[in-house]
Amino acid sequence: MAKWEYCCVIGMGKLMRNLEPSFPAIWFFREDGIEIVDIKSKTEGNDVAKVIARLGLEGWEMVGAGNNGTEHHSLYFKKPKE
Repeated sequence: MAKWEYCCVIGMGKLMRNLEPSFPAIWFFREDGIEIVDIKSKTEGNDVAKVIARLGLEGWEMVGAGNNGTEHHSLYFKKPKE
């Protein structure tokens, strides 16, 4: 049976409303807890397309989207465990 890793790009609310973008973090769900990576340190201009492209190049596949209010949209990704 396949085993998966999961992550979530979280906090894109302002971008979804076409206002000033807000990119707090990528949350990687690890066996020992959540690893939070500041997206600003990973991309120039904090562009969500660059974040998604980077995750795709690393083997991540988007599997869902959701929100818990107007400011907290999330994209969920998975990839096979190595």
